[in-house]
Amino acid sequence: MSESIPSESHLPWAKSDAFPEKLPGHDYGYVLRGKAVGCTREELFHRVASGDLPAIDLVWHPDSPRILPVSHIPFLLDALKARTRRRLRSRLLIGIFSLLFFGWLAYESRRGGSHGAFAMWLMLAVIAGVFQIVYAIRGMRFFKTIQWDEWHLDPDTERYRVWVASRPLQFTWLLLGVLAALGLLELFEGIQGPIKAAGLDKAAVRHGEWWRLLTGPLLHGGVLHFVFNATALVGLSRLIEVLTTRYHLALTFVVSMITGSVFSMLWMPGKMSVGASGGLLGLIGFLFVLGFRRKRHLPPGFAINMAINIALVAVMGIFAYKIVDNAAHLGGLAGGLLLGCALIPRNDPTLPLPATENLAKAARAATMILLGFAAFAACKIVLK
Repeated sequence: MSESIPSESHLPWAKSDAFPEKLPGHDYGYVLRGKAVGCTREELFHRVASGDLPAIDLVWHPDSPRILPVSHIPFLLDALKARTRRRLRSRLLIGIFSLLFFGWLAYESRRGGSHGAFAMWLMLAVIAGVFQIVYAIRGMRFFKTIQWDEWHLDPDTERYRVWVASRPLQFTWLLLGVLAALGLLELFEGIQGPIKAAGLDKAAVRHGEWWRLLTGPLLHGGVLHFVFNATALVGLSRLIEVLTTRYHLALTFVVSMITGSVFSMLWMPGKMSVGASGGLLGLIGFLFVLGFRRKRHLPPGFAINMAINIALVAVMGIFAYKIVDNAAHLGGLAGGLLLGCALIPRNDPTLPLPATENLAKAARAATMILLGFAAFAACKIVLK
């Protein structure tokens, strides 16, 4: 594994100045939560090897011209080896816990006669449990056979990964904060009351309460529902906000949220719905188009990973169709795909994507709609 300094490129993570300069006066150091921290060589080695969160991905040493991804520093090879071992063991334990936990929920649902919940928990036991266990075991076997003195990661892919993770976010945290605030209000008021007050009640919409098309996607049916959606939101939103702009993200989420509600209204008119899944599927659809149209510039498999996410959601929807709003998923996905086709140029390799003035205006309007209806939902919940 050798330290490499890339040549100038139109891709931001491949530029020589993609990462900040070193902290003056310190030969060794690392970046923690966006701040440079000086340390000794031994402290740097142990901090990288420990696997403590947040993980250290950016470091420097006397011979490096700037801060670099940790995988580019040869003397940290053994530290990476130790961290990889810890991560695989943690993933195995998390997989075992998830298998037991979701398996137990599936068993209890089956005993209670809730076949839809049984299918959903069983799918989660497979995805969060079995898949993670298999991945960890395969990783451990690979770990034992690999020649660590020859081990290396693709430098371009690693620079991309670390660059994306190190970029500051704006709309992602705003969106998560809005959903979290409403989620806490739901818990305080009791889940069922807020859902009745502001959820996507199709009968109420037909009787004039059209605003539920926008308030329903901002609520959730419980803690686990929120945690799953929030986790997916941070990962997907980060990619869009970093690889495009916050304007692309704001417009895509709000439009997909609306198209998801409309599809749910048309194809599942008899069911109450809540949740941000329509907006999330829109983000996946947008990223799929981005990966397809920028496949020469993004890491290999970017679009395929998005397609796999779509397939997993579809499979879960098939098994748990009684409790999953597949129409909202389909509508959100359609909204994201259409916006991706409209907003992502075909032959322009520029990343991040630039934002036009019209897009910025539309995104600001979408943000005001989001915040306005979040406040409206909160009022309806409190004053119900």
